[in-house]
Amino acid sequence: MNKEKNYYKILGIEQNADKKAMKKAYRQLARKFHPDINPGNRLYEDKFKEIGEAYSILIDDKKRLQYDILKGFIRTKSSSEQAKKQASKAYSEKKGKPDFKPKKTENNWENFFNKFTKSDKKQKPAYKEPPKSEVKKGEDLTTEVILTITEAHNGTVRKVNILRTDLCPKCNGKKMINSKACGNCSGKGEVSSHKKLNVKIPARVKHGSKIRITGEGNKGLHGGENGDLYLLVYIIKNSHFTFDGFHVRCELPITPTEAALGAEIQVPSIDGFINMRIPPETSAGQKFKLTGEGLPEPVSGKRGDQVVIIKIEMPSNLTEKEKELYKELANLRKFNPRENIIFEKQK
Repeated sequence: MNKEKNYYKILGIEQNADKKAMKKAYRQLARKFHPDINPGNRLYEDKFKEIGEAYSILIDDKKRLQYDILKGFIRTKSSSEQAKKQASKAYSEKKGKPDFKPKKTENNWENFFNKFTKSDKKQKPAYKEPPKSEVKKGEDLTTEVILTITEAHNGTVRKVNILRTDLCPKCNGKKMINSKACGNCSGKGEVSSHKKLNVKIPARVKHGSKIRITGEGNKGLHGGENGDLYLLVYIIKNSHFTFDGFHVRCELPITPTEAALGAEIQVPSIDGFINMRIPPETSAGQKFKLTGEGLPEPVSGKRGDQVVIIKIEMPSNLTEKEKELYKELANLRKFNPRENIIFEKQK
């Protein structure tokens, strides 16, 4: 227990937070900073240890009370003030009786502190095992899956790494073994474990949709069903594609040489890359149609088309040799693409 650390601030919770909020905060932070997710990162390892230390203190009622007293979050009145109050109360109740003797209160603070630091044989155990009939379903888990447009359209298989929290198998969630903190879970009553799943993503999944994987959440209690795992789908936007119903439009940059002489190039499509022949003397803005390379209709399965729009891009940082060649080309061929532009005179 470190007086200098603010365990509430480390977990990001209020001082009056209940155990449910505390567990939720701990699980979120543990998933974020777990060494298995961030291997070799010393800062994440130190943060994970600090989170575990804060949780182990605050989740235990006795340790939490000691910590609150140590930090001054719980303030008690001085023993002298308590003595005066008790003496005054006793005097008013037994006024006029010669055998009145005020109770000794010199060590009230010490007794108060020892009450929570020393073991008491008659004290009830901190953990009471719930009845076997108290069946409870495990908590659901949620994680993100990031897909490309092609993966979302065609479907794919994605490996997902999840962090699950289960009851400690050694102490069965009791936190203590033979009056000592369980060494397997460090007195938390719970253990975290990673599990890798190969998840099938269905075709034509939408951005923001949820995929439910039954029974892959946290384990249920006392024979209860496991929780479920929900995959939240995010689709990466691709600036190359726009959609018009089931038709796909794609703007494709080519070089001046490819435009002038023609070329065999690769064009991105929703299914990957396909080969396309650019004819000689291709102009900027010219359109080419790739039949059947668009999206399929859900009912008939017939696919739309992909339209490729040509964009001619000039290379930057021309060398002196390249500039000389362009000058030579300009001298060989006198060409003015603006000669047909007619400006009307204003009346």
